[in-house]
Amino acid sequence: MGEKRCEPLPAASYNHPMSPRCNTALPHVAVIGAGIAGLTAAYDLQKRGCDVQVFEREPVPGGRMRTERHGDYVVERGAQFIASSYRNMRSLAGDLGIADLIEPLGNTRNAVLRRGRFQPTDYRPKTLLRSRDFSWSTKARLPLLPLELRRHRHRLADFYRPEKAASLDTESAAAYTRRWFGREVLDYMIEPAFASTFTVLPEKMSKAFLLTTIAYMFRGFRLLAFRGGNGVLTQTLASRLNVHLDAPVERVSASAKAATVHVGGEAMRFDAAVVAVPGNAVASLCASLTPAEREFFSGVRYASSIIAFVMAGEEALPRFYGAGIPRREGVDLYGMAVDNAKPGVVPPGKTLFNCAFSEKLAAGLMDAPDQQLADAFRAELAKLPLPGLDTIEAFVFHRWPAMLPQFYPGYYRALRRFLRRTDRTDRLYFAGDYLIAPYTEAALASGLRAARACAAGLGR
Repeated sequence: MGEKRCEPLPAASYNHPMSPRCNTALPHVAVIGAGIAGLTAAYDLQKRGCDVQVFEREPVPGGRMRTERHGDYVVERGAQFIASSYRNMRSLAGDLGIADLIEPLGNTRNAVLRRGRFQPTDYRPKTLLRSRDFSWSTKARLPLLPLELRRHRHRLADFYRPEKAASLDTESAAAYTRRWFGREVLDYMIEPAFASTFTVLPEKMSKAFLLTTIAYMFRGFRLLAFRGGNGVLTQTLASRLNVHLDAPVERVSASAKAATVHVGGEAMRFDAAVVAVPGNAVASLCASLTPAEREFFSGVRYASSIIAFVMAGEEALPRFYGAGIPRREGVDLYGMAVDNAKPGVVPPGKTLFNCAFSEKLAAGLMDAPDQQLADAFRAELAKLPLPGLDTIEAFVFHRWPAMLPQFYPGYYRALRRFLRRTDRTDRLYFAGDYLIAPYTEAALASGLRAARACAAGLGR
């Protein structure tokens, strides 16, 4: 039993001949990174009349929004879902002619592991009052949350401007939750929900991130997905662009007159460059950052994890979409999600679900062979109340040394200083989810923002 053969989804050819100048009449822009942020920036710049070349080190585009086919199963390499509130993504899908592929998930019920069994989560006030899972002390303190959201509503109102919440970046989410709402809420509401979604524990998460995320979800957050895989968005974008694959950029430098991209031993001159790589890789890539920029990028951190996809028989199908797994339950997994809820990704009569290794477990296995991963993963699955584990056919593992940016205590204040800096590198612009939030919509929005700034700098 091993990893199934991976086949990229059918797509148009992306690679184009590399040339120092494709159209001398247009501003020439390089985009480094073909994830959703970089591809969106490139597409928007192209629409604004720029000649754009995208450089991607991987053999396929998409970054952390990429879909693979493993036999009859469709597996998300990164982003597992999108949301109804992703207004920029829905607008872009419409512009690309693929909006009709967005469909709601067939099951959005959630659960949390408690006392060895999966318990449905329903946090509506009336349901919580009747629940036997929480003490009366906890129930009495939970109404403080909407009061807190209302009190800080002006700081939390704009999802796309997280720096407005910097004044709330005073402590960890763990310390804040424990003090205001108690240990029970921390262990069985906050930790499992955030760890299973963002692979980050409350101790490494800012109070500001906690409140901005809850406020965003309270405004409406229905789960959706692209039929056949969320990678259809990045795939479609890449097919409309000049993308160079297997083209790792070695260095980017900039002056008042040009940006120079070093790739394959060649120095290519551009009018500007958008750097859309993980934030913790920017400082080593860009040689001409200002001191303020270098200080910020040196502080960008990412959560690491390994995502395991399990292919099994139908009898292994749980009755929920997502489940959080608190540390107190003694399982080294952050959570799980059942991919059968997504349209067109699982063959009839089969089950596909995925789990995130805890950061502690992943750290010791990041470079381990698949069989060792499978053995460790089976040991953790055996601790869960899941039927049909004997019907497992195969595993697929995705190793992520840098999976999602961490909005740790102090990060919002650092982000605000970075966005307000007056000393900026000429001809360089930055895009990535680390600038807004660990969502694909945030990465996409950062790409639009970088493209707008770049175009303005070029007079477009």
